[in-house]
Amino acid sequence: MSLFQHWTLVKSFFWYIVLQQQSFKACLKNFYPIHYSGPLWNGKQLFANTGVNLLATAGSGTPYTRQMTEAKTVLVEGGGRTSLDGSINGSRLPWTYRLDMRINKQFDLQWGDPENQKQTSVNVYLLVQNLLNTKNVIKVYRYTGNADDDGYLTSAAGKDAIEKETDPNSFVDLYSLKLNNPAHYNRPRTVRLGVTIDF
Repeated sequence: MSLFQHWTLVKSFFWYIVLQQQSFKACLKNFYPIHYSGPLWNGKQLFANTGVNLLATAGSGTPYTRQMTEAKTVLVEGGGRTSLDGSINGSRLPWTYRLDMRINKQFDLQWGDPENQKQTSVNVYLLVQNLLNTKNVIKVYRYTGNADDDGYLTSAAGKDAIEKETDPNSFVDLYSLKLNNPAHYNRPRTVRLGVTIDF
């Protein structure tokens, strides 16, 4: 038996300016039912009542509006007025990719007298989101289109501001630290272990 016996491929398109233009999803599913025909280990049905799901998603970047002038975007006082570079929502973020995996195994439990026996099912699952720990950009600075640099420090205005600081190196270090915004990337790999009980 092939490890993955069921293949589903879903491809969908969206043509709205506020959504992804293209989105792809591929799902691999495998489940060993009661009539087991999988591998054996010491005479035991190793993968009986076990399921494996892999979900791969890929999508084109969402739109954003670029700006023509640099601005000190991470400072409290703001960066002043800026002008648009192109049209509203005329630029797009990079493509995103993600692979999720879910493994579950079901255990059937019985208890009580033979004449009044009760039964329940316990399903133990392991859910891994972003299995490959892919670092997807979900937000950028509008002047550079970069997730880690707003372009201010290397601009003429930024260089002039650095020279006027009492401690230029400290200013650059702190500004660069503030630019490093975790919200500009998707969540890293997360692992969840859970149990569901059906009576």
